[in-house]
Amino acid sequence: MRSKDVFTLIALAAVWGASFLFLRVAAPVVGPVAVAAGRVSIAAVLLLPWVWRRRELGPLWHQARPLAVAAFLACVLPALCLGEAARTLPAGLMSILNATTPMWGALIGWLWAKERLSRARLIGLISGLVGVAMLSIDQAHVMPQSALPDALRASGLVLLATLSYAFSVHHAQRHLPTLSPLGISAGTMAISSLVLSGPALSLGPVGVPSGSWLDTPHVVWWSLLALGAACTALAYVTFFRLIQRIGPSRALTVTFLIPVFGMLWGALLLNESITPLMMMSTAIIGWGTWLSNRTPS
Repeated sequence: MRSKDVFTLIALAAVWGASFLFLRVAAPVVGPVAVAAGRVSIAAVLLLPWVWRRRELGPLWHQARPLAVAAFLACVLPALCLGEAARTLPAGLMSILNATTPMWGALIGWLWAKERLSRARLIGLISGLVGVAMLSIDQAHVMPQSALPDALRASGLVLLATLSYAFSVHHAQRHLPTLSPLGISAGTMAISSLVLSGPALSLGPVGVPSGSWLDTPHVVWWSLLALGAACTALAYVTFFRLIQRIGPSRALTVTFLIPVFGMLWGALLLNESITPLMMMSTAIIGWGTWLSNRTPS
């Protein structure tokens, strides 16, 4: 993998690692549907004029059906699952569970896309998963026993979201190869916005006592803006571009690095501690990511 792609992978992990912090701020206040609708609507508003200026709206109409499937797999289902999970799970644990995506991606690529899974790549993926498991154990020790049943349900939702992400990248590569990364991102965000905006407006901010959007705290609006602009619009364009350059399975290994940045942002912004086990896990995750992405000699 070229150095440019390595840098893109790291930068994307840094942005998506921060998204779980914003989810933890916004989801308990406005609810999962509103968070999902807010982030995709903001992304659509930012991306569609760009697509129109590049005269790419026409091809989107001709690919409406596969784009609708991509919107459900990449945006609607994961955003709802993560928004609901964020009401229970801490940001660090969510980012850790999100790192199971490459394993789903490798399995789906092997079964559906008939991708060859080399021994070195398999070792790298397993190593990354071991590092993620070590981080999960470290996080579970600080969670109250009474919260475990809700945490297990929320963890299942995160795993469903990661499975959906894995299907979405293989679907995009197979059924949307003629569209640009910008076109795919704008199309999926626009369709997702049409699906989610009505229910979000109908439900209102479920965590605000008055039920009024006007009483929603400013910090929640800023979190939604960051989720929509940086963690969705910019990140998805970058991600689909990365898929076209290095393939879906390798692009998905970005999620191995997300817990590392989730841990870093938590330490810098939330004064969370970094333990020796977390440092060891980070080293294992980094090695596994490199091994699963390196080009064989």
